[in-house]
Amino acid sequence: MPRLLLIADDLTGALDTAVAFAGAGRRVAVARTPATAASLAAERPDVLAVNLGTRDGSEAEARARMEALCRAVDPSGFDIVLKKIDSRLKGHPGAETDVLAQAMASPRCVVLPAIPAMGRVQRGGRIEGYGVECPIEIAPLFSGPVETPDAAGDDQIDHVVAERDGVLWVGASGLAGGLARTLFPGGPPERPTLRGPLLMVIGSRDPITAAQIEALSDIPVHAAPDGQVGDAALGRSVEVVRMTDGGAGRDGAPAGAEFAAGMAALIRQYRPASLLCCGGETANAILAELGIGQLDLLAEVFPGLPVCEVELPWGRLALVTKSGGFGAPDVLAALARGCVSGRFGDHAT
Repeated sequence: MPRLLLIADDLTGALDTAVAFAGAGRRVAVARTPATAASLAAERPDVLAVNLGTRDGSEAEARARMEALCRAVDPSGFDIVLKKIDSRLKGHPGAETDVLAQAMASPRCVVLPAIPAMGRVQRGGRIEGYGVECPIEIAPLFSGPVETPDAAGDDQIDHVVAERDGVLWVGASGLAGGLARTLFPGGPPERPTLRGPLLMVIGSRDPITAAQIEALSDIPVHAAPDGQVGDAALGRSVEVVRMTDGGAGRDGAPAGAEFAAGMAALIRQYRPASLLCCGGETANAILAELGIGQLDLLAEVFPGLPVCEVELPWGRLALVTKSGGFGAPDVLAALARGCVSGRFGDHAT
C-alpha cells in the first residue's frame, strides 16, 4: 500500500483533504502541529497529514516552519507527497511549495487547486467559479516552474493523476479525491451518523459560512462579540455559538484566543456528543485548549465536512470540521437535522 504525506497550512484544510483517503482499514492520522509530526510519522500511518498553521502568518514564518518540518519528517520516505493549498490561493502557497520542492530535489510540480464538485474550477491556468469573485492566476504565485492543467470535472483530474512518478502534487480536496480514486479504488467509507447534543462553534467570517448560518432559521445563535463567550446556557439538542465583531476594533488574535478558551470551557461543562468547528484557526485553537495533538480521520458526514473521533476525559467526541469557504448553503441546517436527538442537560455536570 503506498504511503502518502499531506502538508496543509491550516487544520481544516488538512482534515477536509486527508479524509479523501479514509476507508478500507487505512489509518489516516493528522498531526495538529508540526511538533507532533515526527512521532506520528514513526507510527507509520498509511496517510500522514500535518498542519503547519501558517495560513495567517508571515511568508518568512511559513518558510521556516516548512523547512523545520522537512528536517523532522523526510518527504522522500513517502510514495506520494501532496502540498495542500487553499483552493482560493490564500496564505503562502508559493513559498511553502518552493521549500518542499527543494527538499524533494525539485520534482515536477503540478498545481491543481480546483474543486469541481463545489463548482470551483481551473481553466487556462486560473481558478474561477463558486466563491471566487475574479479569476485568480495560479503560476505567478510560484517562483519555480509549475504545471497548471485544466480541471472542470473530476474526470480531468483523474486523467492528470494517472502519471504520478516524480511529481510534487499541489492542490486541495479535488486533487486529493483524484489521487484517492486512483490509489485506493473502492469508494469512500460509509457516512457516519452523528449523535446529539451537537454544538456548532463558528469562528469563520467567510460570506459562505455567513449564508449557511442564515439558513439555520429555527436555531438561535449565541453571539460571542470579540470572542467573549460569556455565560451562554446550552439546553437545546443543537446549539450554535458564533464569534462576532463587537465593534471595539479588537485585534483578531486575542479575540480568537479568548473565544477558543471560552468554548473549551463550555465543552468541558456541557460535554456535547458531537462538535462542529468552523474555521481552521478556531478548530486548532480549541483543540489546543483541550490538549489534543493528533486526530484519526473516519469519513465525511457531508462533502467537505470530515469527522474525527477524539478521546476526552469524559469519553469520545465526534469532531466535525469545516473550512469557512466550504459547503452548500444549507449544509449546517442539514447537519442539525441529521443529528440523532440528545439534549445538553443529559451530559452536564
